[in-house]
Amino acid sequence: MKRFCLLFLAIIISSCSRPLYIKDKYFNSSEIEFIIDSDLKELVYLSLKRAAVIQKDIPDYRLLWKKHRIYLSSEYHTEEKHYPTTSDWEKNAKMLQENEVPNKIENVSFCLKSKEELQNIANKTWEDFLHLSFEFIKIEKDIATVKINNTWIVSNKHPKTVYLSGGGYILVFKKEKEKWIFDKIQSSWIS
Repeated sequence: MKRFCLLFLAIIISSCSRPLYIKDKYFNSSEIEFIIDSDLKELVYLSLKRAAVIQKDIPDYRLLWKKHRIYLSSEYHTEEKHYPTTSDWEKNAKMLQENEVPNKIENVSFCLKSKEELQNIANKTWEDFLHLSFEFIKIEKDIATVKINNTWIVSNKHPKTVYLSGGGYILVFKKEKEKWIFDKIQSSWIS
């Protein structure tokens, strides 16, 4: 009887295992077919592929809890600019659409959500988690600059938590023969 109780307890604990934030209830990748038919889509694809699939070199990549299911924030800008307040950022932000983000690259799935939706997931699951976001995607003729971040969403259950991790980098791409080619990492940072 003792063994049965211990086995039952182990099953209960493992079925309630975390993380909850990547469960299908919250993490729902787009069913829309992703077709690269614009510069924006190609740069998003190449940046995500570099950061989280092939090179996996975005700062603090190793801290992503579930590397096969990654959230991506939908807000971005088209130029590099300092925004003094959150409302200035939001007022000038553009939104990536589901058809502009790959739902999967190799074995890594991506789920596009607004910052508000990501915050709601963190609050409901009581979990803090890293997510990727594009701060800006700037295209000037045959040069593109992409700033991508790996930052925390913090649950309202942990209001005083500050993470000294996360980071990001600025990638530079050049267009050659109608294709964007990675050129260099212009700068990177880590918290």
